[in-house]
Amino acid sequence: MKLNKRWSKLTRWAGTGALSLALLLGFVLPVHGQTPVAPIISPWSVTTLNEGEKYGIFPLAWYEDASFKQDISAEKFTILLEGTAKKLDRLGLKKKNATLPLTKDKVMTREAVTTALYNLLANYELPAAFEMNGERPIDYMKKRGLVKGTSAGLELKQPSTVEQATVMASRLVEFAYDTVGAGAEGLMWKVTNDKNTMYLLGSIHVGIPEMYPMQKDIRKAYEESDELWVEADIINGDSDYLTQKMVYTDGKNLKDHVSAETYQKLQKLLSKLELPANSFDGYKPFAISLSVPSLGYVETDTDLQFSMLSGIDRYFLTKAMLDEKPINELEGIKLQADLLSGVPAEQQEKELNIMLDAALTEKGLQENADMLKNMQTEWVEGDLEGFTKIMTEHGDFGEGEVNQRLLGERDKNMAIKLAEVLEKQGETTSFVVVGAAHFSMKGMVIDHLRAKGYNVQQLQ
Repeated sequence: MKLNKRWSKLTRWAGTGALSLALLLGFVLPVHGQTPVAPIISPWSVTTLNEGEKYGIFPLAWYEDASFKQDISAEKFTILLEGTAKKLDRLGLKKKNATLPLTKDKVMTREAVTTALYNLLANYELPAAFEMNGERPIDYMKKRGLVKGTSAGLELKQPSTVEQATVMASRLVEFAYDTVGAGAEGLMWKVTNDKNTMYLLGSIHVGIPEMYPMQKDIRKAYEESDELWVEADIINGDSDYLTQKMVYTDGKNLKDHVSAETYQKLQKLLSKLELPANSFDGYKPFAISLSVPSLGYVETDTDLQFSMLSGIDRYFLTKAMLDEKPINELEGIKLQADLLSGVPAEQQEKELNIMLDAALTEKGLQENADMLKNMQTEWVEGDLEGFTKIMTEHGDFGEGEVNQRLLGERDKNMAIKLAEVLEKQGETTSFVVVGAAHFSMKGMVIDHLRAKGYNVQQLQ
């Protein structure tokens, strides 16, 4: 019953707050962007699908076509099977047969789906840890919790729904990655003070499938924690306040507030990207500056939707909501919105011109997109040195007026709040998700905590 209530509450927020999400993603959604659609799925499946949807094994459009509770067709199951195979291929295991056996059944029963997923896994040369020793497919999958029944049993002869098949495939991926010790390593630290423990996970706010599943140790640290801390709660936060700060409310638009030269530069960029000329007319310069560096990162609304849903912050916020784990903010959307919008208009326009000039160079947008993708790769591999190198070579993070405004004072204040948590009496375990720049750069949160005398260790 509690899960039903939590899921009902979550679906009301799933399609809202796109602009509030933008702050933690690092860019503002243009007006042509689409907000996520609340999926029509069962409460029992949402926890698994919050994980599985990030694997990229099925199109997110399945949520929107209202078919998740309907019987899965052979065509859709083939798409799911191929997506699952692609995800398992990344484990680097040798295949016995190169060709994926596809089903020709018109009706996919729960038994057929379970057997097909078992056969998919069995097609790899698996380590002994998988203990695949000749058990019947159904018995193997049941024993490892990959297929679960109801009070009526497994109901193997009943048609499988899209939801049931996708949940089983998601469980299979997590099982396979955990069994071989694979998964995204991330950038995580452990801080202790007396009986208090704090896990600090550096976040990437724009997600890719390679970030999931995360290493089991990361997920375990979250599960053992009593509370979640984030920069800002992008699901429950005050998106209306943020919207008001990002857009003009005086009846005028960007063209009325910046020079003709600045406006023409923006039009030139929008034309280059084949975007509508009025895409940013309602936004203030600071909001556009957040968006410009990432405009070349995604090519379609589908890519944009996936990157939004799979950011590390949103992933753990959703988990915490479903788990009824307390969520705390180090800053909040209001503070971040005030910080960004409080810059004088002249300075906002100056910074926008810097962004536009860089984006209008021959490879400007591509270089920004490549940088973000490289940062994501370093995060997946847990390469702190490589991650830090990318940031220091592209913008001299930590130096200059803009970076000091976005990082310097914020890091001191976040460290002060985290120290208060570490100094609490009793025994508390906290899980903290903050943009990786705040943890990985010198002189920022990690160094502030070390300076206070806490035991800080990076977890490998």
